[in-house]
Amino acid sequence: MAIELCLFDLDNTLLRTSDLEPFRGRDNVGVTSAVYTQKLREAAFGPNASKRHLYTAEQLIALRTRFPGMRWGVFTRSPRHYANTLLDFGYPEIKWDIVIGYEDVRNTKPHPDGIWIAARETDVDSVDKIALIGDEKVDVVCAFRAGCWSFIDQTTWEPRTSEHWWALERVPDALFRGADELANLLEAPLLGAPELEYLLANEELDGRRQRIDQINHFFPRFLGGGYVPIKIMGRLFGDHVDIQHRRNSHLLTQQIHALKEAATFPEIWVKAIQRFLNAETRAGGEVLVTVIPFKPGRKPRLESLLAQVEKSYRPPEISFRRPATVEFLADVLAFRNGAVSSHGHHLNADERFANVGENLYVKRPLDIKGKHVIVIDDVVTSGATLLWANRYLIQAGAKRVSCMSLSKAIGPN
Repeated sequence: MAIELCLFDLDNTLLRTSDLEPFRGRDNVGVTSAVYTQKLREAAFGPNASKRHLYTAEQLIALRTRFPGMRWGVFTRSPRHYANTLLDFGYPEIKWDIVIGYEDVRNTKPHPDGIWIAARETDVDSVDKIALIGDEKVDVVCAFRAGCWSFIDQTTWEPRTSEHWWALERVPDALFRGADELANLLEAPLLGAPELEYLLANEELDGRRQRIDQINHFFPRFLGGGYVPIKIMGRLFGDHVDIQHRRNSHLLTQQIHALKEAATFPEIWVKAIQRFLNAETRAGGEVLVTVIPFKPGRKPRLESLLAQVEKSYRPPEISFRRPATVEFLADVLAFRNGAVSSHGHHLNADERFANVGENLYVKRPLDIKGKHVIVIDDVVTSGATLLWANRYLIQAGAKRVSCMSLSKAIGPN
């Protein structure tokens, strides 16, 4: 799907503006005085202006030249006059097709009103032809609610703040740095997609780099705290009205729902897991691959998937003298009879952790001693199951544990 409208966030996406916070708060909504304008101009483009631009006018002009039919706009939570002042003096050469500020929408980000207004005003007939370029969680959530693409520019992510980590947790459509990488994404939006989603699209794109995200999931404090990194291959958009536009057109979400009771899975899923295993086993050693087990009364779905993976597994082409020895064993872990479905019983986060912690156990402790254990799940929400699996496997003697989920559950916030 070709991008027809590229909407930039303003603050810390187009321009570095952390030092301009006093000019853009709610107290400045509607303020257009000459005194305010002059002070903003001096603060923004006076002695501190040398590193103000994250995208230069020359870079934006180059983008327009490369995509002559594309429309270009700005959607910001900042006041309209603040935004127009920075754009007028920061990019005097650029004529924007649309600029949407705080006062121009009933609800600003993360509500998608501004994106829908921009689509209407620029004659874009479908939201999946729009890319929102931002730098924070609110930009990801806004794009998902609108149903458009979410491209997150990480140029200002040093040092990383909690906002940046929260953006990563929402798994945007692409993570990139700067105008050159953005140009490639605008030409081929799937270039930055999570690995399984890219494979499902069945496209071979030049310049594609493997994308397996790592998201830290945390134990609650009453369980001792701590975190476990979980590798993510794709997304599952939840059953929330706010993200229905994205969910309804998302292939992996549809597949996961369709395969809830399946015994056979798409070969693309197997291929994605193969790629993950190749990346995880390059260091060699003894590796045991297992899955999150079925709960009592449920079908052994992931056990069937693991059998497919084992059947087609091929070791990576590596130069180590002693490559990894990889073994597949489905029943390393098990649930006791008291375990219930977290989703089916609508358990909250604390209840999920209690349900799993009380009922999950290591069934084959002797088989994991001193080994690198890889645990595969299909959907991670709170992370409770993989977190407990990691803790119990380490306690039982695993040398190392790697956790992977085919998808990360994405909510409306």
